[in-house]
Amino acid sequence: MKNLPLTEGHSASKRVAAPEDGTLARRNAEALVHPWRAESAAESPNSARGIGFCLLALLLAVLSVVFVMPFPAVAQVSQELELGLESHKAGKHKDAVEIYTEVLRKTPQSAEALNWRGMAYDDLNQLDEALADLNKAIDLSPKYADAYNNRGEVYRKKKKFDQALADFRRALEHDKNFPEAHYNMGLVLEAQKKSGVAARSFSEYLRLKPNAEDKEQVQAKIEALQRAAAREPKPATPPGAVPAGPPKAGDAAPGAKPLPRPGTPVVPPAPPGMDTGIPGMPSLPIPPELAFLVASLGIVSMILPLVGYLFTSVMLFLIAKKTATALPWLAFIPIANLYLMVQIAGKPIWWLGLFFLPILSPVVALLATVDPTGGTIVGVLGLALALGSLVAWFFISLGIAAARGKSTLWGVLLFIPCTSPIALGYLGLSK
Repeated sequence: MKNLPLTEGHSASKRVAAPEDGTLARRNAEALVHPWRAESAAESPNSARGIGFCLLALLLAVLSVVFVMPFPAVAQVSQELELGLESHKAGKHKDAVEIYTEVLRKTPQSAEALNWRGMAYDDLNQLDEALADLNKAIDLSPKYADAYNNRGEVYRKKKKFDQALADFRRALEHDKNFPEAHYNMGLVLEAQKKSGVAARSFSEYLRLKPNAEDKEQVQAKIEALQRAAAREPKPATPPGAVPAGPPKAGDAAPGAKPLPRPGTPVVPPAPPGMDTGIPGMPSLPIPPELAFLVASLGIVSMILPLVGYLFTSVMLFLIAKKTATALPWLAFIPIANLYLMVQIAGKPIWWLGLFFLPILSPVVALLATVDPTGGTIVGVLGLALALGSLVAWFFISLGIAAARGKSTLWGVLLFIPCTSPIALGYLGLSK
């Protein structure tokens, strides 16, 4: 990403704007619809097929509302942001502010538009307005490194150096290879007369950006700061402190524990304790019995998941054998065992996709910034994804119980997490 033209000469901050082609970093998700597959002869065509068709129709309806409707709005917003960026780079900062404001009227949750409008306000020297926009951008996107960097520049102009340094450090936490943040940090440290540290920040800027246009100027600045750091007086010895000198005979080596004086009783080391986390309060001693119990619980917590996995796999294998389902050994393979459950329940293969609906949740979350209803559609879609997976598991549980010739109650118990092991054991071991 290239920087906007600097308006303050060489001492201006380094800020990251949008790419010159004006494209926005947005991700569009695509809904994958599996082809319809005929029901097995074992299930009722009117009930099972009707339920599956209703679930698929509901999912397609919600996906069409969220994925299709916002596309014209996204395209329009992208074009408007491109116009704003062109005005911004041309030095028409007031025009850019007006365009960004119109974009935010349509998409108030756009962190990018808030960041760029804050930069335009900064160029207009309206620092309070810039700070308000950048605060909102960071609230909407807490890992937005560019917004932290730009807010740090606003704090630098307001002479709030400690807050500026904190923001530059946060920007580097979220993007370690962020040369502009190092440059801006060097400006603050230089203003604080910390020449040595400032020189290191500028050096890090050149390391990350070796072909910078201002490379010669920055190198000259680094050399000047290093000379200034060499002339800075070293800190004096505090009053009452004994100057460091060569060790005397009999002194303990550095890092070694001092030997006890003759006649001093030897105190046994304290037993290992647990840190309370409260300043000034010593650690609490841990009795050996409690330490053994904690270690035993740790071992048990590692074994229990393995036992649970083996129990579930064996019971599912037995259910598949007793229902004459093909490939019963799939019960021992993760994900493949879901396919086996679908086959035991007599459901079509596309039901397997319903288990993975929650995977789309992060993709749906990306659409929050372009949701014209302020998050309502995205929330409804997220709920639909979660409920779709639960409904699928409910009917598959009922299908597994029916395949074993058991009552619907055992299917309900299989669906409930706390009673699922009991129902699974009964369905696998009973005749």
